[in-house]
Parts: sequence; structure tokens; C-alpha cells
Amino acid sequence: MYRTPLGAVVALTASLALILSACGGSSSDAVVEGEAQTTTTVDNNSETESTEPAAVTDPETTEAGSEPETTEPEATEPETAAAVAVNLFEWVVEAPESIDGGSVTFEVSNTGTFPHEFAIARGDSYEALPQESNGAVDEEALGTNWIGRSDRVPPGETITISFDLEPGNYVFLCNIASGPNSHASQGQVLSVTVS
Repeated sequence: MYRTPLGAVVALTASLALILSACGGSSSDAVVEGEAQTTTTVDNNSETESTEPAAVTDPETTEAGSEPETTEPEATEPETAAAVAVNLFEWVVEAPESIDGGSVTFEVSNTGTFPHEFAIARGDSYEALPQESNGAVDEEALGTNWIGRSDRVPPGETITISFDLEPGNYVFLCNIASGPNSHASQGQVLSVTVS
């Protein structure tokens, strides 16, 4: 009696399975996305089974023989408000007279010929703020209404500084003083509304 080798039987079975699937198996024969596929391989007359994850493809966007496209979510950065431009020169503070509150970043440029500083005090006007005899704003007398100031900005330089501003009225100023004179008393002030 003639015996058929095991490899020939397995090859014949695999060929039959391919022919039957090509002839239109039921829709339940289709690989479902995410299911594992089982493949049978013959190695030295012993059968082994291995399980591998099924390939996931989108038939509408993948052509035969091409790699499926992957789409990753776009990274978005939180929007940040643009810096408020401030220009300092003899004896002027140029800035918008109305700005939005919160954490506000200022880009302060000195286009003058002397050093200047950018300071903020809470108040309705320069005239309403407590002042020293030379016209500089009395920072100590203001207490919590003194918001703060930058370092001195040399002529031709620009700095960036941020302050937390609640809605209300403020005065932007240069509070440099020397002897009987101050930049604020010479007009380097600006009333600003924060909303």
C-alpha cells in the first residue's frame, strides 16, 4: 500500500481551503478588525500553529499593495495673548489706553535718550496718586495699589515684563526721580483702563 507523506496532505488541505475561500465563502469568513488570525505552517513533518494580530486596513483609503495611512492628532498649543507694546521716551508713555486683564505681558521699548522704567499703580489718574515732594509716586504710601516696576531700560533697548492686572483703573508711569525732579512730574504718565 502506498502512503502519502504528511506534508503532501497538509499542502493539499491548504490548497482546498484557498480554492473554497476564493469561490465565495460567507461574510463570517472575513477577518474582523482587531481579531487574531491563525496560520498553519509545516516544519519537518510537524504541524505548529501561531497566532498573530490581524492587519488593520481601511479599504476606502488603502490601495492594493500600499501601506495604510495613519493619521495622528495635530498638536495644538494654547493660544497666548500678544504682548502689549509700550514705548517710553522723554516724557511720554505710549501704550493702549484700554487692555484686557489677567496675566498681561508687556513689551517695553525705550526709544528715548535717557534710561526709563515701566511702572504700574492702581488709581484713577496720576494726580490722584500719593506723591513725594518731587512729584514721584509714593510707592510705600500706595501699599497694595503699587503693582510693580521694571528695571531701568537703557536707551534703544526692549524688555518683556508681566503683571497680573484685575479690572479697574491704572496709571502707567516712569517713576525715576532725581533730586527735585521726577519723570512722572514731567508728564511721563498714562491713565489706562483694564477690563
